[in-house]
Amino acid sequence: MFQLTPSPESRGSARSRLQGSMIATAKIRSTKHRQTVQLPPGFELAAAEVWIRKDETTGEIILTPKAAGPNSDGLQSLFSLLDEAPLPADFLSERWNPVEVPRNPLEDWST
Repeated sequence: MFQLTPSPESRGSARSRLQGSMIATAKIRSTKHRQTVQLPPGFELAAAEVWIRKDETTGEIILTPKAAGPNSDGLQSLFSLLDEAPLPADFLSERWNPVEVPRNPLEDWST
C-alpha cells in the first residue's frame, strides 16, 4: 500500500504513524475535471489500476494496487483454500433440528 501524505499543515499526528515509511513529494497536475499524481522513483506500481480511499480524519489519500490477472476477483484464492482444506462431506447436508416450542413472550410479564 502506498500513501500520499497530506500537506504539512494538515498532518498533525500523522507524522508519528509514517515513521518507517518512505516519504517523498509527488507532482500534481490539474486539468478542468481531474488531478493526476506523478509518482516519484521508488513509488512505482506494478498494477494497472489502484483502489483509492480518503481518510476523512487526516485527509490522507491511500492508493492500494488492484491485483491483476485471473486472481483479481479474489475467487481463485478461495478455491485454492478449499483445495488445501476441503470441506467435510456432510457440510450443508440436511440435519434434524428440534422444533422449538412456541411460547408466549409476555408469559412472565406482570402488570
